[in-house]
Amino acid sequence: MNRAPHRRVAWVAGLILMANLYLLPTVPASPRATDVGGIALAGWVLWRVVRGRQAVGPLALLAFAALWPLGWLVMSLFDGDAATTSQAARWLVAVPWAAALSALLTDQDCRRSFAWGLVWGGAVNVAVVLLQAMGFEGALQIVGLSTSDSAYYHYVGQMVRIPGLHGQHNASSTVVSLVVPATLYLYFRHRCPLAVPLGALAGFLVVLHLTSTRSPLVVAILTVGYAFVAARAFGRGFVIATVLLAVAVPLVVAYGPPGGWSRWRDAQAINVNADERLASTVNAAALSLDHPLGLGVTRGKEALYDRSGIRATHNAFLQAAVYLGLPLGLLILVSSITVTIRSLSAGSGPLFLPGLLAFHTAGVFMFEEHLNNPTFVILAAWFLVVAVARPPRDPGSALRG
Repeated sequence: MNRAPHRRVAWVAGLILMANLYLLPTVPASPRATDVGGIALAGWVLWRVVRGRQAVGPLALLAFAALWPLGWLVMSLFDGDAATTSQAARWLVAVPWAAALSALLTDQDCRRSFAWGLVWGGAVNVAVVLLQAMGFEGALQIVGLSTSDSAYYHYVGQMVRIPGLHGQHNASSTVVSLVVPATLYLYFRHRCPLAVPLGALAGFLVVLHLTSTRSPLVVAILTVGYAFVAARAFGRGFVIATVLLAVAVPLVVAYGPPGGWSRWRDAQAINVNADERLASTVNAAALSLDHPLGLGVTRGKEALYDRSGIRATHNAFLQAAVYLGLPLGLLILVSSITVTIRSLSAGSGPLFLPGLLAFHTAGVFMFEEHLNNPTFVILAAWFLVVAVARPPRDPGSALRG
């Protein structure tokens, strides 16, 4: 069977997940490219179901996981809770995405195309951050690469934190961080030269500096370590580790880490931030146990503020549990861990790319409410499928993954 159309679709899917265009940039709650993509993919998945080509088991799990968002979508429409409506709807859009990705990424060529789509989408994000820093916000909005709702009011010292394509500094820098697992996959599968992960890392560091964010860098370092172990390619691992150390250490000594040394050496600010995150996490966990069916976004934030004086959970797993229901939060957590472990135990086979992405995503989920972002909602839904699906059998996949 000719898989060329599938490879092109996989590449576009990776690109859209990263460079998620605004279709109505002047509208604060603009629909995104992933929304249109979800509608198109829903039709394709339905066609596959009718023809008996779509696995029913993963679809059943996705339908089960969607029960909680669907219930909250209905209730929020009656209550007029726009925040809950938006977050629940993103989950329903993610269902056809997850089903389609499970069908598309069944061979190594499509997985490589998807990874390259993520890389090129990351490059678009880097370009947007640079152009915003140079004052081209208006032009970016015209082409749907920024929105009128972008947050330019966050500062570190006298430096504005550039919001990036996704409208908020943490969201944009974390999406860009996905180039780390994507390029490591390509490098360890001998599908790109060393210059590609090094160039991706350079662009990622520039974004971290202009957004003044730290957590994606910490998680990216751990992802590099995971890739070394999972790939079982110690020769290539030694080469990239040596080059990274030879380049990174002098740069840090000469220029400091992203955001400057003041951002990393401010012990008081770091302690306050850590205490705030710990308090929000503990209280969000308690709140999810008290209300296992969820509270919706607006009521959830109010209840969390009453408990802790903080409105954010600072944890995506707890975000899903508090707002949309504890079962959904647990499903996301368990599936992310399962995919990570399965990939690690299977080595450099067909689960290598999902494992890298799941490990990295689980890491960044521990720091922020990233399930506000359609990119991470789709990835989380896809991990649900990968966690239970039988790994695809590619000729030579154990060598080339």
